[in-house]
Amino acid sequence: MVRFIHQWLVANDCAEHRLDEALLDLTEAQPDDTVMALLRVAPSCDRYGAHLPRGLRPPQPITLYNLAQATVVMWKMLQEPPVPHILKVYFPRLFVHLLFQVFLSTEEMPEEVDTFWKGCQEEHGLATSPNRFAVWTLKSLLCQKQYNDVVVAMEHRCGWDTLLSVDTRHYAVALLAREMSCVSIPSCSQILRYLLWLLRTREPRWDLPALAFLVEVLECLDLREHDADRVLQIFSRYLQSECRERRRLVFKALLKLTDDPLMVRSGQWLKP
Repeated sequence: MVRFIHQWLVANDCAEHRLDEALLDLTEAQPDDTVMALLRVAPSCDRYGAHLPRGLRPPQPITLYNLAQATVVMWKMLQEPPVPHILKVYFPRLFVHLLFQVFLSTEEMPEEVDTFWKGCQEEHGLATSPNRFAVWTLKSLLCQKQYNDVVVAMEHRCGWDTLLSVDTRHYAVALLAREMSCVSIPSCSQILRYLLWLLRTREPRWDLPALAFLVEVLECLDLREHDADRVLQIFSRYLQSECRERRRLVFKALLKLTDDPLMVRSGQWLKP
């Protein structure tokens, strides 16, 4: 089932194809397998999947067009109760991948994606752009986790609109992180661990907003575990960045670490 869904997404690269009803039928019949397919598809766009565990690595590259298809499928799953339990189980990864979809669809809009999206607008009545649709889907995912306060707080502070700008999205991600930490420390911790893994395994172009999320809720990590070494390795790399904003975020994080008694006693944060 998962293989069929993935092959369908890869095979239908032609712009004239719309989201097939058969795929939606499969989503309804096998929601868990569909979610696993999405986890294989989403991170592989723009070389995200190069370092995934073998079980989640797709057999061939996925385009932004395929990722847009996958986002529509996820949106359909969130709109038609009951929402599959596995969506909640894999919430941290789906949360991160939807953020990536917002970033990617804001930065570029290939002709095939634009054509596909016009078809989706006609078929599903979606009066919005792909990046705003990804935000919309992210909001739905948060609401399914009962994180409505996060959605409302972001609305009040214009955070969702700020997320749609390449120049300001890291500020929006920092705001999102703060609001998330107010409703669920465990979810923040899981998201942070996934972001840590991604930041350690490559230097993606979305690293600035990812770093902003990490720095804002650093206290959600248990620094008595291996997280401390992983965090410091990342900070050491970004201290050498030519980007002033990246260096600023790292210095902000190091100041936070000086308030952690465990880190001060061990002297870890002072190590080169």
